[in-house]
Amino acid sequence: MKIGVVGLGYVGIVTSAVLANQGHHIIGVDIDQKRVDGLNCSVNPIYEPGLDELLKKNTGRLFFTTDYSFLREVDLAFISVSTPTVNGEIYLDYVFSAAKSLSKVLRKDAVIVMKSTVLPGTSRKVREITGIETVSNPEFLKEGTAIEDSIRPDRVVIGSTSKEAGDLVEEVWKFTNAPILRTTPEEAEMIKYAANSFLAMKVSFINEIANLCEKIPGCDVNNIAKGIGFDKRISPYFLRAGLGWGGSCFPKDTLAIASYARSMGTPLRLVEAAIQVNNERPRKAVGLLKEMMGSLKDRRICVLGVAFKPDTDDTRESVSIKIIRLLKEDGATVFAYDPKAKTDLAQMTSLDECVNMSEGVIIATEWKEFIGIEEKLKGKYVVDGRRILNPSVLGYKFRAIGLGE
Repeated sequence: MKIGVVGLGYVGIVTSAVLANQGHHIIGVDIDQKRVDGLNCSVNPIYEPGLDELLKKNTGRLFFTTDYSFLREVDLAFISVSTPTVNGEIYLDYVFSAAKSLSKVLRKDAVIVMKSTVLPGTSRKVREITGIETVSNPEFLKEGTAIEDSIRPDRVVIGSTSKEAGDLVEEVWKFTNAPILRTTPEEAEMIKYAANSFLAMKVSFINEIANLCEKIPGCDVNNIAKGIGFDKRISPYFLRAGLGWGGSCFPKDTLAIASYARSMGTPLRLVEAAIQVNNERPRKAVGLLKEMMGSLKDRRICVLGVAFKPDTDDTRESVSIKIIRLLKEDGATVFAYDPKAKTDLAQMTSLDECVNMSEGVIIATEWKEFIGIEEKLKGKYVVDGRRILNPSVLGYKFRAIGLGE
């Protein structure tokens, strides 16, 4: 097919590359001319394992532009623009702006596919704006494994009012051999929010348990998580205690659905509690360091990890960035190292320089590069915010999330 992709952010670029690799001809549209020019020259603006290779492999089937008129003959047009939260509420202007632009160029028998994460009722409103069949087809990608998640998803959700439009979208994703769930557009939109909210709650739950474990001598939250994770009703996934969640999805999606639910007169109290717990995690890491070092004023601190998670250069809502800000508020001099991400808030150095120049170290992102660096850290005050170090090696100048003294 000829497929348009509007919005060349994380989801848009990955979707474009994966579908081009299946033989489709992809026309990507974005308002950022620099990004478009770079993609046409195989310069990828984001880091995602395997994505550079996939883009280069399929250059003959990929074309990127700022001009919507190139979408006149596409069969499908994915909307994958950003849907940020502003003052705690979802901002949908980018979605509706894309819809209005598509309405001017698409054939009336084309299909719009909503990939952006949007509140229930948005896809139906896009159909009203454009007069074109609109299908909700939420993404469930994880940064760091986005290509694998696109090729072998747990499920494909297709929400439509038109069977024919839904069938066309199903044909696109048939290669995944994943279970396909056909729903209404509103159900598909709600599935995305419910999934992210539930996973966010699991993370906040185990972090609450971690707080309690730290008060109990000889108690390690990792063993608690392992013990409950064997229960098939619970499963071990997203029971990794640490510094909480960041990135482009969980923070904005939990805020958006909580705000939407309040507007409907049905507050999601568990989701709101999960947000509150997560907001406390950066201060938790700094607090553990203060317990060992006392005042941080004029002390040199190394933060290992700047990206919100490993295998990405994405710093959106990164807990690491929030920790750096808190350290600086306390008067510390902050150095940082990350294999891929950068920040202007701290002096970026090499791994060895970051550790050697500092008195205290916080492990803020669980990059594989940080596993096994205990010898480098000896003599430093260390907070393991991601539970990747061996406590028995580091002695009394060491604290870890969820580990009793």
